[in-house]
Amino acid sequence: MKQFMHAKPRLTQHRKTPLGADILRYARRLRGYTQAESAAHYGVEERTLRRWENKEYSPRWNDVVGLVEDVYSLDILEVIGKINDDDTTNH
Repeated sequence: MKQFMHAKPRLTQHRKTPLGADILRYARRLRGYTQAESAAHYGVEERTLRRWENKEYSPRWNDVVGLVEDVYSLDILEVIGKINDDDTTNH
């Protein structure tokens, strides 16, 4: 019978992708925009953006990427990395 070797521990920790609402809120605050400014630049109602950020409705992924990259001029992967880094330093 073959013996199984124990798996080596991973060097990197597996992290979940944050929710779209968390990404939008984080990026907006990072850039210092209000919800009204962000919504106007992206072409949606302020109420829509507020509902996305408050997790009342889930934004489509292309809206998350569009806001982060086109309105806030940030790289989506860098924003996700910063959110994950903040989460690990706060726990």
